Amino acid sequence: MAHKNKPLTQADKRKQIEDILRVSPQLSSRKIAELVGVSPTTVSKIRKELSNKIVQTGQLDTQAEYHPYIQENPDILIGLSERSLRALKNYDVQVKMAELRSRSPRYAQRLLYKERVEANKHPAITVTEDDVDVFVGDVRTGLPQIKDSSVDVVLVDPPYDRQSVETLYSHIASVAGRILVEGGSLLVMCGGSYLDIALRELSTDKRLRYNWDIAYVCPRGIPLIHSRKVSTAVKHILWFVKGNYEGKIVYDLIEVPPDLDGTDKSFHPWGQSVDGVKEILRRLSKDGDTVCDIMCGGGSTVVATLELSGRRVIACDIDEDAVRTTQRRVRKLFGHTR
Repeated sequence: MAHKNKPLTQADKRKQIEDILRVSPQLSSRKIAELVGVSPTTVSKIRKELSNKIVQTGQLDTQAEYHPYIQENPDILIGLSERSLRALKNYDVQVKMAELRSRSPRYAQRLLYKERVEANKHPAITVTEDDVDVFVGDVRTGLPQIKDSSVDVVLVDPPYDRQSVETLYSHIASVAGRILVEGGSLLVMCGGSYLDIALRELSTDKRLRYNWDIAYVCPRGIPLIHSRKVSTAVKHILWFVKGNYEGKIVYDLIEVPPDLDGTDKSFHPWGQSVDGVKEILRRLSKDGDTVCDIMCGGGSTVVATLELSGRRVIACDIDEDAVRTTQRRVRKLFGHTR
């Protein structure tokens, strides 16, 4: 919500008017003026400008479909943050708001997320401890321990420095090309500094083809890349496919939940958010799949896969201590005290 003591600028008011016109164009200019705190003449002017824009471009405004609850309560839009407005574009969020008679898109979004998590706790396929294989292995050996065409998704978070990108990423591609099933996905987390080299090295295995770059937003600390004069909150998930991908349509933006208790790095210096990885796997895997992490570190991908349920896991790392940490986390998830 906007700060109550901070006066709205003309640009803020214009945006609110435009948002309301998109949600409830049937409202009179006088009513919208009352909601925003401007004159009816201002609203009429903006209404005309929007109408002229549609006519000139020959396109309808298809920004979003709005639930009757939102149309009947357009004042909900007053003071919403950009993130709340983005959440509101999801029709399921609007339905949940109507169900709760809520005025908060973010609250409805969080409830929907929790409901999806709960729904995934009871999959049709039960995974046991025997469905988890965690071992010490070096990607540069080709990892013969993993069978050909036995994995549905390879998700890996390798180092981002130039030397690692130049020397390891081609091995990642080679292993993935061998162990993935037809239609399987390779997902490589990558920084932006050497993205061009990463794409080149991951393209060396001709069994794989580049599919997309998914934005993985991690607004924590916002590191400054001095050499590039960039302050970044985004990592890349480079998505390669073996053969033809037949899965569902994937939205290419993932926002990592806040790490409120600072646990992401508890098990490994480069540890990732378990909730963030679960969202990746929720979009790009399904019940019955085998998920593989060939640089598992402290085990975030393994834990995320098992918490999501219904998916078998293969994981390895060159670091014996990291493998032991991951194995301990697996035993804990299956109820072992040690």
